[in-house]
Amino acid sequence: MYLCCDKKRVIMPENPQAYYSRELVKVNTSIQLLSRKISRMSLLRIGSFLLSMFFVVLFAHTQQIIMLFISLLLLAFFVYFTVLHIKNNKTLFRQQARAKVIRNELYVVPEEDSLYSNGVRFVSDLPFADDLDLFGQYSVFQKLNRCSTPVGENLLAHGLINSLHTSEPIKIMQAAVKELAAFPEFRIEIQTNLLLASSDKFPAVKAPGKGNILLLFSRKYYRILAFVLPVLVWLSLLAGLFGVGYTAFSIFSVINLMFVFAQARKMLILGSELDGLRKKYQSWAKVLAQFGELKLQSEMLAEMQHEAAIAAERFRELANISEQFDRRANLPLYVISNLFLAFDIHLALRYEQWKVDNYDQIPHWINTLGRFEMMISLSAFAWNHPYYCWPELSDKKELKAKTLGHPLMAENQCVKNDASLQIDPRITLITGSNMSGKSTWLRTLGVNVLLAQFGLPVMATSFRWKPLLLLSSLRQSDSLSENTSLFMNELKQLKSILEKASDNYCLILLDEILRGTNSDDKYSGSYELLKRLSTVNSLTVMASHDLKLSALEQELPGKLNNQCFESTIKGSKLLFDYKIRTGVAVNRNATWLMKDMGII
Repeated sequence: MYLCCDKKRVIMPENPQAYYSRELVKVNTSIQLLSRKISRMSLLRIGSFLLSMFFVVLFAHTQQIIMLFISLLLLAFFVYFTVLHIKNNKTLFRQQARAKVIRNELYVVPEEDSLYSNGVRFVSDLPFADDLDLFGQYSVFQKLNRCSTPVGENLLAHGLINSLHTSEPIKIMQAAVKELAAFPEFRIEIQTNLLLASSDKFPAVKAPGKGNILLLFSRKYYRILAFVLPVLVWLSLLAGLFGVGYTAFSIFSVINLMFVFAQARKMLILGSELDGLRKKYQSWAKVLAQFGELKLQSEMLAEMQHEAAIAAERFRELANISEQFDRRANLPLYVISNLFLAFDIHLALRYEQWKVDNYDQIPHWINTLGRFEMMISLSAFAWNHPYYCWPELSDKKELKAKTLGHPLMAENQCVKNDASLQIDPRITLITGSNMSGKSTWLRTLGVNVLLAQFGLPVMATSFRWKPLLLLSSLRQSDSLSENTSLFMNELKQLKSILEKASDNYCLILLDEILRGTNSDDKYSGSYELLKRLSTVNSLTVMASHDLKLSALEQELPGKLNNQCFESTIKGSKLLFDYKIRTGVAVNRNATWLMKDMGII
């Protein structure tokens, strides 16, 4: 059931998929009706035009004025139907874009491609991005992203990479996401508008500063002549009408047009700055204005609304200027407007004055749009997962969760576990056989922490934690560019983790470290690393196949505890329950798997 607090706000639903399904049925019905209407309108346009031509022929043969009148009337109908046809086509394109947006929210299979970028270009920006599947196909970014602009994508990626580490900003972000999530219809409308205006071209804005502004009409004589020459043309025309003659009008007309046409190259340069961006500016102005109309209370959104109102007005002005540049393509209008008004010069002066007044603020306004897109993405995630819980902040160094699952896994496939990390014991050593769930559990912890520190709900029934710095070493690869091996890369990562953990409260996630050395060396290195981590004031979760390391629970009393995932073999089947439990793993499956596959 949906309860409306006002005409746009909707309380969080029990089943978002049902909401999207209903909306998709509505929009598909609208598309079908519009398509039929457009087909009928096309027939009416063709029919009215052909009939109009038919009555023209009849008039030519009969010379009856009624035939001409009917022909003109039918031609008027043709124009009317053409206008309606254009209007209906625009509506159809809009409804089709809306259908794409809604359908994007209705994924049955999580691995299906999204309408939006998967953020693969950000993978190299964070050492552990690949550890937690933050970017790329089927990633956390892809699940979150609803941005149509590169600025929005950059801010969303930055928020994932540089999660908030203090309580107050997280509370502010949570409040903003919760409030904006209650406007699903508004969000769909915004996503539709931005999708329609999306393109490869994006405004090229240099660093703020007057020296970066291209000004081709800054000299004062342009402004003087832009007023004087049209006045002379009009006065000479009036003189001609009163019988003085049209010689002066001809002379001043030629001078005026020569002056304007001489600036054609400069106008081409200015026009190229706006070419292909009019729809984008119009769309940005529209969505920012719509955002400003919402009744919002949260501190962050109220601040953004104030910025959005200013940006909307300035982008609207720029869109109007861009539209004027586009209209110059109409040759008769171009000649007449420049003859009597020096239109090109006034347009150039208007555009350059806009740049002088606003250039330094353009990056800020585009950033406001990007922040808005980022918040739309986060609010969509919150709306789409009503069964997720909102994390609670703690003053203690702890991370405790009930029925914690991985957000990238399908709900019906995800096995959830409880988490209880604290100081002390500050180290949790997880043992278990291959494929039993150790690595997935590490990623589950990491991804949910990042979501919590982005002000988002997490896949759990309860989640309480103190914000921290997340560090991990789960996947490693060779680096050809740095000429380093997998093993050396891992050592560098471990060194970086220890350096950062010495000054910060962290969650450290480690998965089967030191793979690139012999078993004795691996054990010795892992043993010493765990002893070192026992002195670090952070939470560590480490997965390992080496059962001997579990003896550290006695050697480091109160500092380390053992947990495990188990597998069982029943008949000819290898079974996993993916449930974490206290203690050390006892079952192994590698030899059994090799025999089952005929390897040994």
